[in-house]
Amino acid sequence: MIASTLRITFSLLLHSLPGVTCQYLNLPDVPPGVFTVGTSLEIASNKSAAWAALTNFPDYADWNPFVRAAIVTTPNNLSLPNQYPVETANLYLRTQTPPLPLPVNRYTLENPLNVNFAYEDITHVQPDLGRLAWKYIGDEESLAAERWQGVLDLENGKVLYESREVFHGTLAEVLKDLLGEGLQAGFEAQAQGLKLWLER
Repeated sequence: MIASTLRITFSLLLHSLPGVTCQYLNLPDVPPGVFTVGTSLEIASNKSAAWAALTNFPDYADWNPFVRAAIVTTPNNLSLPNQYPVETANLYLRTQTPPLPLPVNRYTLENPLNVNFAYEDITHVQPDLGRLAWKYIGDEESLAAERWQGVLDLENGKVLYESREVFHGTLAEVLKDLLGEGLQAGFEAQAQGLKLWLER
């Protein structure tokens, strides 16, 4: 138990150091890219509640200052009746980059200058592991990215939320210069929004 607690504490400390790449506790290892955005946060909740919040896309607008809409679609862009993640389905995202100030709800006005859109392919839905992933749909030589999120019950009675996206391709450096700081802020704001939502 002590060794596990020390490992979690050390990992969280590494996450807070600028420029340090570290191993996430509940996300798979992936090759390094041009740049990475990510965050982790302990929340006074449990894996079951955190997983339910992350996979309930219609409720994102009630708590998420970064991803304001997440709509599951077929490959030919028809909205599915079940708006929960399904492997091989597509995902339409409308984001605010940088994110909106917290707290937010579905009536919070968005900043039209900060709206971005992305089409993603849902690649992994792993409820037993508490992991969810989707990747950007496009020319992979120009830009490729896969976002992983994970929730893990901790021995202190809390849940660890982790999120990471690694960007590759010839346009990744341009994206980093244009939106890198805003994306990092978005990941951190989503974690804080999830914390507020689960601890309310």
